[in-house]
Amino acid sequence: MKPQKEYILPEIDKWSLCQSLPNAYILHRIKNGKVEYSLLFCIRLQVNNYKHYSFNAFNEIDDSTFGGAVKKQRIEKHMTLKQVANVVGISVDTLMRIEKNKYNLHNADKLRKLFDILDLDAQKICSPHQLFLINNQGEQIKSYRQKHNLTQCEFANIFSVNKKAVSKWENNKTQIPYDKWETYNNLI
Repeated sequence: MKPQKEYILPEIDKWSLCQSLPNAYILHRIKNGKVEYSLLFCIRLQVNNYKHYSFNAFNEIDDSTFGGAVKKQRIEKHMTLKQVANVVGISVDTLMRIEKNKYNLHNADKLRKLFDILDLDAQKICSPHQLFLINNQGEQIKSYRQKHNLTQCEFANIFSVNKKAVSKWENNKTQIPYDKWETYNNLI
């Protein structure tokens, strides 16, 4: 029996149409000996009797980043920037900056709304600071302080803030700023 010759796919870096769907096209190309597929959505919008076609290719979205995951999930759910921004309670501009990884959302309530509406797993895409905020920062701070027998005043002195700030953090009325969280994170 003859050994089979290994077949290497030719390099075709150009995207070509693989399949046409009602509102999307599936494209494919061969790169580094592997076939890659990409979904290209085509959304027809009617604006003042003018038909406009908008295309979004998934192959350019890095969903390993927070913003990329948000953008990909929003597109997969067929939601506009405005729809998501309105539910979360942020501006469209802010959401666009989040999707471009140019803005880090640190409001726990807004983060939870974003995860709920887009069915995102916070554990997979959030920074440690964001996880700290959405996992009840107040309880974590209070627990650490009590475990180490620190008063709110003593704890406040470590962070160069007043006792009122610590009280607000512990009661989840305000969120611990990133620089103070870094100090806290270094303590634990």
